Amino acid sequence: MLKDAYDLSFYEFDEERDPKVYGVLLCDVVHGRPPMKPAYMGIGWYWYYHGVRYGAARLCLPTTHGWDSRFINGYPYITAIRTTPEEAEAREPIFRERIKPFLENFDGVWDPLKADLLKTYKAARESRGLKEWDDIKKLSNDELLSFFLDFVYVINRKEGETHFIMLMAAYYISGLFQEMWRSMFGKEAGIDPKFHRLMSGFESMDVSFTRELWQLGRKAVELGLEQAFKTTEDAKVLDALKATEAGRKWSAAYHEFLLEHGWRADRQHAYDFPTWIEKPSVGIARIKVLMSEPIFPFDAHRERVNRERQEAEKDVLAKVPEGQRAAFGLLMKAAQKGGYWSEDHGYYCDLAVGAMGRWIITEFGRRFAEAGCIDDPEDVHYLHPNEIRKAAIPMGRINLRPYVERRKSAHKRNLEIEPAPFYGDISQAQDIVRSDPTLSVSTQIPIVREELKADLYGAAAAPGVVEGVARVIMSPDQLYQVQPGEIVVAPGTSSSWTVVFSVIKGLVSDGGGALSHPVIMAREFGVPCVSGCVEGTQKIKTGQRIRVDGDQGVVYILDK
Repeated sequence: MLKDAYDLSFYEFDEERDPKVYGVLLCDVVHGRPPMKPAYMGIGWYWYYHGVRYGAARLCLPTTHGWDSRFINGYPYITAIRTTPEEAEAREPIFRERIKPFLENFDGVWDPLKADLLKTYKAARESRGLKEWDDIKKLSNDELLSFFLDFVYVINRKEGETHFIMLMAAYYISGLFQEMWRSMFGKEAGIDPKFHRLMSGFESMDVSFTRELWQLGRKAVELGLEQAFKTTEDAKVLDALKATEAGRKWSAAYHEFLLEHGWRADRQHAYDFPTWIEKPSVGIARIKVLMSEPIFPFDAHRERVNRERQEAEKDVLAKVPEGQRAAFGLLMKAAQKGGYWSEDHGYYCDLAVGAMGRWIITEFGRRFAEAGCIDDPEDVHYLHPNEIRKAAIPMGRINLRPYVERRKSAHKRNLEIEPAPFYGDISQAQDIVRSDPTLSVSTQIPIVREELKADLYGAAAAPGVVEGVARVIMSPDQLYQVQPGEIVVAPGTSSSWTVVFSVIKGLVSDGGGALSHPVIMAREFGVPCVSGCVEGTQKIKTGQRIRVDGDQGVVYILDK
């Protein structure tokens, strides 16, 4: 029996066949919570679904043809399309040649692709005379449709293919390095503190962006504007700043910052979250978190982190047999670069293309509501590209409500459903993840060591041990609830969460592996973390005292 996926047939789940064919499908809680809405599923996720297969084919990965993906109750479930032993043998020598440029000069591959993406985004805006958020309202219906079609079929495709050929290379290199680490040192890399020290100390665009936010906050302090930031209503901060010359000066600088960096939303994989350029108060909340820090937290730890990495490199290389040292060192350096890229790409790929989608689709929602095609501008998120095309030019003559009503009702039901962590045979999960290391970006299987008698076991960790009060946060719009010194428990984290690493004591996440955002940012900011726990947000309650052991990759609930 096929489970409906908002009329998107390529995501329909065959309850009988799919688990048999794939072994197990794992819920992607990192990208999929709360459940996605149809518009993003049919555009953004579609091109990622394409991109991951494209990347596997271009690199000729030996063990995988990429992912397959199904949606069940609005949540994505992913698995690997594993190759046969014969395919793996035939693909191996081709893969070795194609991965060489990434091993020898990772930045040499990424930098021109990144520049081309930025050029594409810039041309899409400037060719239409667009700069500010509201400029899109000047476009005629046919111009807006043209922008939409370019976005859906050209820009998204380029971003998806660029994103995933880099991701497949970075994560496959990391997977190979972790396999070598396991065989050489007899310990899982993801929960080995020495491995994480080896991977630390690389600044991504995510960190650079957050430093600029901190600098804006410190500028506000220098101008004597702290009082304006003390209100709990972030939108009122901008109103209060208009009252003084210093406030207006700061606001102008913040606006310029947003024109450059504000094409981002607090949820990367959705079109229904406002962007910073659209709603500047979203960024104000982050600045408030950072502005009291006299030194940027990442910089405060950087010298120690770099020193520990260099010491770990020397120590590890000394233990590698001489005949394997050169290969190990080359793979290590490429894996380090892959870890840095894992955070760098969020800015250039996920956030940038998602914000452009939000921009265009939000404007269609406004026009469709005004023309009577839908009841509410937000209803546009329940439509698919062909339905938007259907109503774009004969605006007002097409009734889109029948599409909206049943999908909106289904989405409302899905919000009440706790997704099953997997479908199929969970005993196959570790083999599937290892066959395609890129799966670790979205899902992981906890490494259980019963002798530790822990309440939660992780798949990856950032070093350190800490005890404190838990704060369960399900989405970035709840970050204002976090108090300094608390331990955040979350489904996963992304670039939108980075600012909170400067004030938290520890982190527990349901999803994520060794190259996931929570682990990378935690180790860069010196925050103990256990990631890939699967059930952290279900088992831990806000206010409970917990112990996060990032050295062992486990969590203990002290208040039961």
